[in-house]
This record gives sequence, C-alpha cells and structure tokens, in this order.
Amino acid sequence: MLQAKKSERTHQQFLNSARTLFLEKGFDNTSIEDIVTMAGYSIGAFYRHYKSKSDILIELWNEFLQDYIQESIDGAMKTATLEESIDYLLLRNKEYYEHPMFKCYYNASITRMITSSKNDIPNNAGSFNDMLVMLLEREYPSVDHDRLRTYASTIHAIINAYASGSILNQNLYFDEVTTREILLDLAHKAGIE
Repeated sequence: MLQAKKSERTHQQFLNSARTLFLEKGFDNTSIEDIVTMAGYSIGAFYRHYKSKSDILIELWNEFLQDYIQESIDGAMKTATLEESIDYLLLRNKEYYEHPMFKCYYNASITRMITSSKNDIPNNAGSFNDMLVMLLEREYPSVDHDRLRTYASTIHAIINAYASGSILNQNLYFDEVTTREILLDLAHKAGIE
C-alpha cells in the first residue's frame, strides 16, 4: 500500500509540474526534462507514468475539462431564474475559450495533432446538456421531457457556437445582446406546447 501512495504522489507531482510549466512556457517550449526537474524525479520515473509529454497534457486536459464543466453545472443550478442561468452559461463558455488551459491544449492540438484518446468530451457535453434540461424542467415541470431535451440541445449548440466562433476564427458572428435574446426566446418557447 505504501508503494501505491508513493506512486500516486509522484504522478500528482508530475501533473502539477507539467501544468505549471505548460501554462507558463507553453507545451512546445516545455521539455520532459523541465517537468522532471521541477517535480524532483528522474526521466525514468516520468516514463513509468507516461509514454510521452502529450500523454500528460491529455490527462491535464481531461481533468480540466471535467472540473470546468462540473463547476459550470453547479453554478448554473444555483441560479434563481432561467435568465440568470443563460447569462451565467454564456459567461462561463466565453471564459472557457479564454482559459489558459484551453489555449495550451488547443495550440498543442493544432501544432502537434494531439487529441484526447478518451471519450470524455461527449460525456462532459452530455452532462452539460443534462444540466440544461434540468434548468428547463425547473422552469417548465409539466412540459414533455423530449421537447425540453431538444430545446436544451439547441441552446447548448448556440452557446458553444457563440463562445467559440470568434475565438477559433470560424467566421461566425454572434453579438452578445442578440445571442442572449435568441437563447431566452428559445428557453421561453420550450415551455409552450
């Protein structure tokens, strides 16, 4: 049991060091040697935990993504009204695309063709969509569940397009006021049967 705890501590120190260095220097400007030096371990220890520098970035990305989406869900569920929920989610998605960890992973994925081997993005997106359904059900408890799921998915797609469009240079344009009006209109229409 002592060895397992030591191994987990080593693993965590590699993660912490890599996160710090990737955010400070960028993925391409950080070497495995930088990570092991900061963590206080050998190259051999690194390779007992990871196959490559990309693997540690993917683990950090998946951890970040899970935490960010869960925090977004928790925050949205604490809002009092549907309007507050929409405003909160628009802000959170915009912050997501501006977050240093997103930028680090995005840049690495462009330059190095790094992609997560896990299927976490669909799972996390599903959780986010489930939260939107719950927000709509809170507002419209008697409306058909499938109808609310469809509206939630549409709202989700627009929030993502709004947040990513200008940041990822997708030639999409969403001004904040109009986007908010459209989302609120959709949310209110979800309750009309």
